[in-house]
Amino acid sequence: MIFDQTPGNVGEYHVELSAQGLANIEKALGTNYAYPQVAADVTTKGTLTINQGEATVTLNSGDSKTYDAKQTLPSGLNLNKYNVTYDATVYSADGEAQTLKLTADDLQIVGNATNVGTYQVKLSQAGQEKLKQLTGNNGANYKWTFKTTANYIVTAATADAKLNGSNQKTFDGTAVTTAQVNSNGQILVHFTFPGSTTESTYALQDGDYIWNAGSAPVNAGTYTITLNKQSILAHLQDALKKQVNANVTISADDLGGQASFTITPKAITDITISGSDQSKTYNGKSADLDVNGLKITANGTVTNTPLVNPGITASDFTWYDAAGKRLDGVPTDAGTYQAHLNANTLVALQKANPNYKLNISSKAKFTLDATLTIEFEDTQEGNKQVGQTITKSGVAGSTVDNLDLKLPENYELAPDQELPTSYTFGKALSQNLYIKLVHKTAIVDPTDSATNPTKDESWFKK
Repeated sequence: MIFDQTPGNVGEYHVELSAQGLANIEKALGTNYAYPQVAADVTTKGTLTINQGEATVTLNSGDSKTYDAKQTLPSGLNLNKYNVTYDATVYSADGEAQTLKLTADDLQIVGNATNVGTYQVKLSQAGQEKLKQLTGNNGANYKWTFKTTANYIVTAATADAKLNGSNQKTFDGTAVTTAQVNSNGQILVHFTFPGSTTESTYALQDGDYIWNAGSAPVNAGTYTITLNKQSILAHLQDALKKQVNANVTISADDLGGQASFTITPKAITDITISGSDQSKTYNGKSADLDVNGLKITANGTVTNTPLVNPGITASDFTWYDAAGKRLDGVPTDAGTYQAHLNANTLVALQKANPNYKLNISSKAKFTLDATLTIEFEDTQEGNKQVGQTITKSGVAGSTVDNLDLKLPENYELAPDQELPTSYTFGKALSQNLYIKLVHKTAIVDPTDSATNPTKDESWFKK
């Protein structure tokens, strides 16, 4: 038999008796029958029908990755992890069994495979057409069904969280607060994960951190902050969800780092080491500085944190006169002086007050008063002292404006004497004022009751 065309694709094909077929029939049936002269005389033709086959093609297996903030494209798939199976063998028109050798173009990921999740992978339209073409007839020889069990899975990445940065405040007598830790925006927890940036940070909350000092510091110094891993973990997980959804996870083992916080000494001015101004009235001994009542005061100290006296003694001072000239020793003249703290003592004072940056005026004012002794003298009896000694004191150059002196009874000023009403002190520590007197005389009349009330004339010499 012969076909009017080679059968292969779906369709109907006509079958005719060939010359060889006719000869074979004659040989088989013998001479008992009459036969056409040639095969062409046999006009009845047969029909061969090739029906469409059915093929179910399934894409199997799958691939995965850890979240990397990038979309996976078919070109990024591991082709070795995918294969195609058929429920029946498919053939080309010439009868050869066919199978699809996958390339990236043959696959399609359903959806944007960036975030954590499971994404279906199937044969792309191009892959389906490629397989169809392998069977010829533009794929029409089969009724195709395409399925997939293949998935591409994106799993969550792990983040690191490191605390770093620094901040400071000036000593104010109060413990550091979380608001102060965060005030300059430099102390932050920095996340590192796929796609993280410099903005991938978290600001500390109360309870998130631990001070190396054991509690929030108050005094000047530099302190270290570390993460309280158990308390902060939930906060960091929430922060990551807001920044990258569920694409990143974090655990306590992924936390670390530290930050520093410095409390700087408070600068204070107008520091005075004196207390009340001291003075001494000359008593025959050299001047000395009473440090028992010495006080250290300043503008700007914090409440309940006064300046501390490190144990200053009189020997810690050097004497200067009012003009600022250094003296070789303690003052010997009346006047106003300054006692300056020595350099070593200033260092000790700063160390005793670490919460303050001291701008020290170490000048204790000291006034050495002269002593003025005022005496009345009877010139008629060998300058014998009359009445009580009067004393006044004052610094050199100062003036007592109102001496308020009164003459002793029955005395009057000697000739050429004046009763002083004021006195200006000189430099000498011991000064004297002598007022010369004579006996007071009066004219009396023994017969006058005003001058002789008893009218006793026996005492009167006529």
